[in-house]
Amino acid sequence: MRRVFVVFGLAFLYLAGMTSTVRAQKNEAGLLAAWEQEQKADPSTTKFEKIGERRYHFVTKRFPFDGDLLVRNVSIQNLAPYGDQAYIMGTVEVELQGVSDDFHRTFAMSYGQWTIGNTLYWDAKGQSWLTADERMKQAREALPRSRPFWTMLFAEGWSLVTLALLFFLVYSLFRYNRRMREITARSDRSLALTERAIQLSERNVQLQEEHAKLLQEIRDQLKE
Repeated sequence: MRRVFVVFGLAFLYLAGMTSTVRAQKNEAGLLAAWEQEQKADPSTTKFEKIGERRYHFVTKRFPFDGDLLVRNVSIQNLAPYGDQAYIMGTVEVELQGVSDDFHRTFAMSYGQWTIGNTLYWDAKGQSWLTADERMKQAREALPRSRPFWTMLFAEGWSLVTLALLFFLVYSLFRYNRRMREITARSDRSLALTERAIQLSERNVQLQEEHAKLLQEIRDQLKE
């Protein structure tokens, strides 16, 4: 009897190791195995049982569904690299059997949240598929907690852009100051001309008063 338990134990460990190995593969089989594990681990999943080739009996509390789930396609896409890191995204495209025509409209929010879990991201460092939450957490942890402002400005790939922005800023300030000086100079000249015009006007009034006085004196003398 002990030998039987030992054999079953070794077989279980072997199968578990095979499953772990499959999940660690960057291919359709690995993606599908990781997706199956995530579906089973979902707290909203009541039942997830494989009943055929890419066919599962799926029951969830997330939205009203108790039926067969079919995997229609497995897609792996290489995203644009960032720096020296390559990003690989895998999506398991599924179909829920027997749902009504308005199912996806009625349960658009809950169904949409569930479908997010059908997309996983390959972690080259850990050699495994990650969920969107795990990938986001990994990305946040990879970011430095604090970086000097100038270090961020002149980070790799941003030096030329930063220099261009600084040059544009300095040039704009220079043009603004020059424009303000021109406006100030024009205002000063306009003010000086206005003051000169006022003085000439006052002088003209004074001359007219003197001329009128002189004419009055002439008329007075003629009368005498």
